Amino acid sequence: MKKEKKYYDVKLEVYLPAVISYRILAEDAAQAESLIKNIAPVGVKYKLAGKKDLKITVYESGSTIIRFIKNIFRG
Repeated sequence: MKKEKKYYDVKLEVYLPAVISYRILAEDAAQAESLIKNIAPVGVKYKLAGKKDLKITVYESGSTIIRFIKNIFRG
């Protein structure tokens, strides 16, 4: 007898290399560097090839009932 398939929501926590872009109005490069701490970035470009999986959590679709958790990263 075949098991019935159902949908699951999966959340995967990862370390993900990314390049974050800012547009800053500043007097010099040093001031621009210090100002990025206070504003939101204008763009993010992810590098999925370099990701490291940390933890996976699986829920029943549309619910908060956890069905499976696994710590992946050991480092």
